[in-house]
Amino acid sequence: MKKLLILAVALLSTLPAAAEPGIFKLSLWDKTAIATPRNTHDITGIDFGIGSKTETVTGVQMDLIFAQTEYELKGASFAWIINLANEVYGAQFGLLSKAENSTGAQLGFVNISNRAISGVQFGLFNQAEYVHGAQVGFVNYARTIEGLQVGILNIAENGWFPAMVLVNGRF
Repeated sequence: MKKLLILAVALLSTLPAAAEPGIFKLSLWDKTAIATPRNTHDITGIDFGIGSKTETVTGVQMDLIFAQTEYELKGASFAWIINLANEVYGAQFGLLSKAENSTGAQLGFVNISNRAISGVQFGLFNQAEYVHGAQVGFVNYARTIEGLQVGILNIAENGWFPAMVLVNGRF
C-alpha cells in the first residue's frame, strides 16, 4: 500500500509538467516530430525542421520546405518555400507567405493575407482584403486600404484611384 501511495504522489507531481508547452521541437515532416520537455504541438521556443505543422508557436519557427502554424504565431516563422499561419503577430518569411490575419510583416515573393494585415507586406505580389499599413512590391492588391501601396501596379478598390502606377493608397 505504501508503494502505491508513493507512486500516486509521483504521478500527481508530474501533472504541472504535462501542462507545459514544448520549448524545442525538431520536425521531420508535418506532425512527425519530437519536442522537449514534452512531446507537444504547442511550442514556446524554437521549432526547427524540414517541414512542420504546429498548433501554436511563441518564439521562432525555422523550416527548410514548409512551416504551418494552425492557430497562432507570436514571433517569427521562416520557410524556404511555403509559410502558412492563421493568426500572425510578428513576421513571416518564405517564397509564399499566407495568413488569415497578420499583425507585423509578411516578406516573400508572394504574400497573401485572406482577411487583414496591420503592418507591411514586402514582395513581388502582395494581396490582402484589408491593409492598415503598407504594401511594397511589383503588384499590390487590397480591397480596402488605410495606408500606402508602392509598386509597378497598385490596385486598391477604395484607393485614390482603383488602380495606379507607382503609388496608391488612402489615409
